[in-house]
Amino acid sequence: MNPDEARKAASEILSQRKYRATTTPRPFRGILDKLGEWLHPITEAAQRAFAWLAARLPGGRASVWSILGGLVIVAAAGFALWLARRRARVTVTSATRLRGEAGLDPAALERAAETAEAAGDLEDALRLRFRAGLLRLDRAKVIAFRESVTSHEVAVRLRSPAFEHLARDFDEVVYGRREPRPEDIAAARSEWVQVLEEAGAS
Repeated sequence: MNPDEARKAASEILSQRKYRATTTPRPFRGILDKLGEWLHPITEAAQRAFAWLAARLPGGRASVWSILGGLVIVAAAGFALWLARRRARVTVTSATRLRGEAGLDPAALERAAETAEAAGDLEDALRLRFRAGLLRLDRAKVIAFRESVTSHEVAVRLRSPAFEHLARDFDEVVYGRREPRPEDIAAARSEWVQVLEEAGAS
């Protein structure tokens, strides 16, 4: 093959699609460019502040990064604490509405839980059984309800690992939107019996 034929063959090969660059659509390019323009003064100010602080601290840039890292850790810890308190703040009466509801008694609630379970509505079954258990505790004067009472407060009052497990499942399903499982219902049925017996409310 002479040089001309070789160049022609190479040209034909390189003209194939797999050797050509493709243009990727960039539908958000304009928005991102505009966002970059808006943020440019902020990033410049942050860089100037960083340089100013680094020039005045022993250790320079390393010290500034250490301070920023510490702030991030503190912020993350604060957020984690807030989230833990929020999840623990399961307002029992908001889920149960025991006060002010006429005709609610533990036996009726447990029958309703059985009906819900038979119909496949496991979340309602869990809610109703939790409600029945709390009502029995209230009637036995083991706990007292108020609008702000939480499952954490009930757990502290009872000091029962069985109730802590029940409350955790209830929180995850009702507030965390976890899909309830048949084993959650089975655990609620057996562990409420244990909780009530331990509290002398059965």
